[in-house]
Amino acid sequence: MTHRQHGNRASAYYAHPSHGDPRIRVLIRIDAIDESAWVNVRGVVTPANVRALYVVCRRVTAKLPGYEIVVDLAHARVTAEAIEELHEHASRSVVSSGIDASVTPCRLRIVDPPNILRIKENA
Repeated sequence: MTHRQHGNRASAYYAHPSHGDPRIRVLIRIDAIDESAWVNVRGVVTPANVRALYVVCRRVTAKLPGYEIVVDLAHARVTAEAIEELHEHASRSVVSSGIDASVTPCRLRIVDPPNILRIKENA
């Protein structure tokens, strides 16, 4: 496969909104005055990779106990299943480990994305 062919396939990979880079990128901003930590997320958040956000939130909670964790999804694309799961965790004020059934209590707030991806499932 030549470089040109590889480029065409890569551009086709990103054409559909449900596809994209399976990695998410996060930037953590700490506000000591408001006692909050903003987790700015970019990329496509799906039920498969939402666990990575839980790991980040648990680490921030461990380092900054008592701080509010704000997951900012304003610049991310998020599937409906992933946003529902995040809102459920925020309403219960817990973050799961993503690995096992354990949970960590924390103040969690979600900033919703402008659009939520609705992926059709094949019947």
